Amino acid sequence: MTQPIRTIGAGVLGALIVAVAALSAHAGPAAGAPSPSADTPASNTITVSASGKISQVPDVARVSLGVSQTKPTVRAAREAAATRMTNIIAAMKALGVADADIQTVGLNLYPQYANGSSTKIVGYTVGNQIQITVRDLDKADDVVDTATNKGATEVNGISFDIADPAKALNDARVSAIVAAQASAAAMASAAHLSLGSVVSITDTSPASPINYGALGRFAAADAATPIQPGSQDVSATVTVVFAIN
Repeated sequence: MTQPIRTIGAGVLGALIVAVAALSAHAGPAAGAPSPSADTPASNTITVSASGKISQVPDVARVSLGVSQTKPTVRAAREAAATRMTNIIAAMKALGVADADIQTVGLNLYPQYANGSSTKIVGYTVGNQIQITVRDLDKADDVVDTATNKGATEVNGISFDIADPAKALNDARVSAIVAAQASAAAMASAAHLSLGSVVSITDTSPASPINYGALGRFAAADAATPIQPGSQDVSATVTVVFAIN
């Protein structure tokens, strides 16, 4: 009688051990299985990338101009250039340009050599360049014409910009999100699903370059200088993840 009872007890104990082992295997992920990632969207989502663009007329102009004077001596060249630049700056202030919007961006001195000689100096050239920020575009042509009339020998270029680029970029982002929502709604409808709330938004906008328009070097002319700011496109790109039902 004792031997059968011992056999049954061993069998029950073995069954319990197998059951516990099976329960432990189902309690967690299998070895080697990938763990969920926080960056992986849930399976019931839709991801859309879209771009938005706005066009805006620039409201700031930056004019680069300068004077270049060649004289027999350094002192004479420097004084001649300084006199012209002083007159130009005074004329800019008379047009209403603030001191903070007139910036020296270049000052150079180099010798002039006799023809056919690399050692005989016959004079010196002094160059002085400034950048003028014009916040009233109606005065941009006056700035150029007045500067050349007052002795500027170079107008090296003009650039246009938007005074509040952050607002312009935010407006483009809004346009991009609206476009993303429209695209997501169309895809969800085609799949007979309903579009849910926004799960995440990622801004993937590239940096926008500044457009420059060169005027080149020219002497003062009788005709007024026409300046057209045109328009600038500000773009934004977003990636939006929506829940779907």
